[in-house]
Amino acid sequence: MRKPAAPEPSAGTEGLCSAIDSVALTIRAWTLARRTAVQRAVGTDYDTTKELGMRAGSVIIGVILSLVLLARAEIPLAQQTQPISIFGDAVPNNPVERDYSAVTLGVKFWSSQSGTISAIRFYRGATSPQGYVARLYATDGTILGSVNLSTESGPVPGWQEAYFAAPIPISANQTYAAAYFAPSGQYTDVYYGLTNGATQGPLTAPASAAVGGNGVYVYANAFPTSTWEDSNYFVDVAFTPNAPAPSLTLTFNPPSPSVPSNAPAGTSIATITATSTDGTPFTGTLSFGPPYSNDNATFAISGNQLIVNPAGPGLSADGGTTQNVTITATQ
Repeated sequence: MRKPAAPEPSAGTEGLCSAIDSVALTIRAWTLARRTAVQRAVGTDYDTTKELGMRAGSVIIGVILSLVLLARAEIPLAQQTQPISIFGDAVPNNPVERDYSAVTLGVKFWSSQSGTISAIRFYRGATSPQGYVARLYATDGTILGSVNLSTESGPVPGWQEAYFAAPIPISANQTYAAAYFAPSGQYTDVYYGLTNGATQGPLTAPASAAVGGNGVYVYANAFPTSTWEDSNYFVDVAFTPNAPAPSLTLTFNPPSPSVPSNAPAGTSIATITATSTDGTPFTGTLSFGPPYSNDNATFAISGNQLIVNPAGPGLSADGGTTQNVTITATQ
C-alpha cells in the first residue's frame, strides 16, 4: 500500500590514574598508622601511591613507603572484533513493497554504549538500477555520514551494506536515525514490525510509540520523519562499541607488612603485585621514580619484592623519622 506522501523537502594514554593507600610497617610492636586512598584515571595511564607507617614500642619510627604505580599506554585494550546490528540476518516476510516511487526509509535507534557506526545495512528484495544513498542522521536531521552505492553490495534478496569512509562515533543513550534512499522504491515493509521495538546487545530500535513513531520514511532523498503502521523497513547499522579502558591496581602481600629495626640487608618488606582489570598479565618492570625514589638507597626492589637495600644504610637510623619511597611500574 502506498503511504501518504510527506511534504517533499530539498534533497540533500596517555592519561594518569592514581591511588594512595596507607599500610602500617612496624619495627618492634606493629600498629597500623594510617590508610588513605586517592585514585584518578585518564585514558590508559595509571598512577597508584601507597603509604605505610610504623610504630616500635613507645618510640614512633614512622617509616612510610609511598608506592607510585605508573602504567603506560601499552596496556592492551579488549577489542570488539565483530560489529553488532539490530536485526542481524533476519529475513522479512514482505521483502518487496509494490511501490515504485523514490523514497527514503529509515529507523530510529540508540546504543547503551558509546562506539562507532561503520556502515548502514538494509534489506533489499529488488535491485535498484540507480543505486542507493545511505546516511546516518542526528535526531534534528543533521547528516553525520553519507555514502553512495552504485549497485547492491550483496545478493538480492538479501542484506546490503554501505560502508562509510571512516567509522562515525556515536554517544551512549542518544537517538540517531539510519536511513537509505531508494530511487526505484520496491522497499522491504513489515507492517507493525516496530510496534514493540527490537534490541540486540547495546543497540535498540525503540517501540514506535516511545519515540513519536519508528520506521520512518519520506518520498524524497531527505531526512525521513513520516511513519506508517509502525513499519519495519529493515534498515540497520553495523556498530562497534568502544572498549572500556583497563586500569592497573597495586597491592602488597601482606597488606600490612612489618620488619624489625635491626632487620638485616635484603629483608623482604612486601610483595608488590600489579594487576590489570582486563586480565592482561603484568609483564612490565618495577623501579623507583620521583618524587621520593628509594629514600636515599634505603630500599631496593628484587623481582616483585620490596626489600631492605643490601647496599644501603639500613633501618636503624630511622627511629622517630618518616621515610618515603616511590615505585613505578611500567607495562
